Amino acid sequence: MNIDKFLNPDYKPDENTKEEIEILHKNGDSLSGVQLKFADMSNAKLVNADLSNSDLTRADFSGASMYGVNLEGSNLFKTNFEGANLKSAKLRNCDLLSADFTNTKLNNVEWDEDYKVINEREAEKARLEGDHEKSKEKYKEAEDVYRALKISLQAQTLGEYTGKMFLREMIVKRKQMPMLSPLRIISKITHLAFGYGEKIGNIFYSILVVLVTCALIYGINGVDYQDRNLSFFADDIQEYGYWRTFGNLFYFSVVVFSTVGFGEMIPLGLLNKTVMIFEGLTGGIITTIFIIAIYRQLMDR
Repeated sequence: MNIDKFLNPDYKPDENTKEEIEILHKNGDSLSGVQLKFADMSNAKLVNADLSNSDLTRADFSGASMYGVNLEGSNLFKTNFEGANLKSAKLRNCDLLSADFTNTKLNNVEWDEDYKVINEREAEKARLEGDHEKSKEKYKEAEDVYRALKISLQAQTLGEYTGKMFLREMIVKRKQMPMLSPLRIISKITHLAFGYGEKIGNIFYSILVVLVTCALIYGINGVDYQDRNLSFFADDIQEYGYWRTFGNLFYFSVVVFSTVGFGEMIPLGLLNKTVMIFEGLTGGIITTIFIIAIYRQLMDR
């Protein structure tokens, strides 16, 4: 049996296609570059098969055994993988638009670097070339791909991958917004500050920035503490020390941020009282996001 006919772009699958492909694979032939558009490959046995750079548009691989399959560079537009086993499959550089991954086993899949699908990379290329209409179209395709993968991965409780797809979905969704729109600016800040709730490092850094910034602002008008004005402009600042003053102000900032009350320490001036209210509200929100992010990380393990 010859592989050549399956490499012909004009090849039209028939009722014998699945059996012939399985035989070729069983004999050790590479299936790279095969043209299986609309082919019925349901329940096929293709463990560790090389299907890279193939056209599998609208093919039906439902229930197929495809552990370790190499699909790198393949066209999987509207390909049906419902109930298939794609554990440890290579899905880099694939067109995954409208592919059906319902109940598909996707453990340990090799995704693209930074989980960035080909549609998003094409959108970025179009944007750099000045083709904004194509760029927006490709970003929308990428958003649909990420959302579909997120739903499928979430159903399998693959939390780590779900979070990655959610993060990319939010990024491409933002990039479709007008450049200086308020929603895009807010989305960008949310990304940098919290990683859309998926990056603990970003959240921790944001907490530190808020604490230090507020502590420095408190040092302008000062905070009353044990009959002393903790201010960088106090008369006895040289004697008391800048670092000691900042340490107490930072402690006050932590107390306000964590909303546990501030006891003997009383902010002085309208500015400090306003900042204190802002920090207390912000602290409650960021702490909640931080706890949820940690919980997700622990559950993923």
